[in-house]
Amino acid sequence: MGALAGHLAHLHENLDFTFGELKSILANVVSGEMPVVEKVDGQNIFFAFKVDPDTGSIRTARNKGDLLKGGMSPDEFSAKWVGHPAEDAFVNGFAAIEAGLSQLSKEDLTQIFEASSEGGSRFINAEIVYTGNPNVINYGGDYIVMHNLQEFGPEGQLVDVQLSDGDFGSLVQGVESAQQAQDTQSWKVIGPQVTKLQNLSGTGAQEALEAGINELGVSDSMTLGDYVEEKLRTGLVGDLPIPVHKQEALIRRIIDIGQGVGSKDLPLLKDLKTGLNKETQKRVSSMATQTNAMKVLGQILKPVELVIHSLAIEVLSGLVSALTGGHDEEIERLRNELESAKEKIIAAKDAKSDARREMLKTQLGKLGSSENISSSMEGIVFEHPPGSKALYKLTGAFAPLNQIIGGAMRIPKEQNELLLRNYIRALLVG
Repeated sequence: MGALAGHLAHLHENLDFTFGELKSILANVVSGEMPVVEKVDGQNIFFAFKVDPDTGSIRTARNKGDLLKGGMSPDEFSAKWVGHPAEDAFVNGFAAIEAGLSQLSKEDLTQIFEASSEGGSRFINAEIVYTGNPNVINYGGDYIVMHNLQEFGPEGQLVDVQLSDGDFGSLVQGVESAQQAQDTQSWKVIGPQVTKLQNLSGTGAQEALEAGINELGVSDSMTLGDYVEEKLRTGLVGDLPIPVHKQEALIRRIIDIGQGVGSKDLPLLKDLKTGLNKETQKRVSSMATQTNAMKVLGQILKPVELVIHSLAIEVLSGLVSALTGGHDEEIERLRNELESAKEKIIAAKDAKSDARREMLKTQLGKLGSSENISSSMEGIVFEHPPGSKALYKLTGAFAPLNQIIGGAMRIPKEQNELLLRNYIRALLVG
């Protein structure tokens, strides 16, 4: 997911979780008891159906600006993607949404998309999966995968999410039933794809996870925020030549940013820098701006991320995407893509080649053997705690694979042509 849908969090990004809670959540994953749905590798879109007195129309949104004006009209939406690499995916996906919603009556659609709050709006968070413009994973058909229904207040604030029941459940059931009856459309509009996890109890997976967490020197009652605070106080922030009260305010600011506290409620950056020399001010900014604070948090939480990542690879091993055209064939293709991307990154000589090779080394360390690419799914999504509507993802081998393939794709085209010419010249010279 992306765009207006926002960032779908990893477990280690919730600083309020205790390490004991992490172990408990993942124990339910390991046992196969956690209800999960498939995370698909598509392109995100929000859409809403606004009823016209005569014909009705669909409004779409990709960002908060679109949302606040009630969404884009069909003409505005089409114009937005002219000449874009994803033009076919979005335009054809929009047509599929229109066809899918046309299966329901205006009365049903009015009820589904009527906001419960005055001045509010309801949008469906959906993913476009298009064989004509795939991301990393290739699927066996063209789909609109509806994830959930989200309701926003008049100022664009999220006020409710429906994951499976209620009006969203009625929408999914109605569209899917109508399509099954016709069975003639090349595109399918579907709801969340429920996945059954394998039971890994007794394999040592949970024991390895708990041992990995315990090796961090943490207790079950310690939160991830406590862990970050301790590392900051004894490391990056504690090493700064600034008064203790400023150190504490800086720590608070970094953690608050990680917890999503609004900028107006954060300790002010200018107050932290007041009275400091330029070099120290620069060091404070290197960890206290919104972007830099998230980088610092990522660095500190990397050991936690890697422990969970190792488990995710095992959990996802062998799982088959509900949308795949051939599981074994796709696994072989992804492994070949990995090898091709590695070769391109290693051989590249553009301005960012060294940084890409460093990225490659890091991501291969996370991936491990190419045999770990063993699922045709991007990952799984689940809710915790039940009824909270807070969603988390596990992506296993897909995350490093995506980084490596993406890195290779960003090598300038001119660089690729130069490499090819040099290769041909070397062959001719012998």
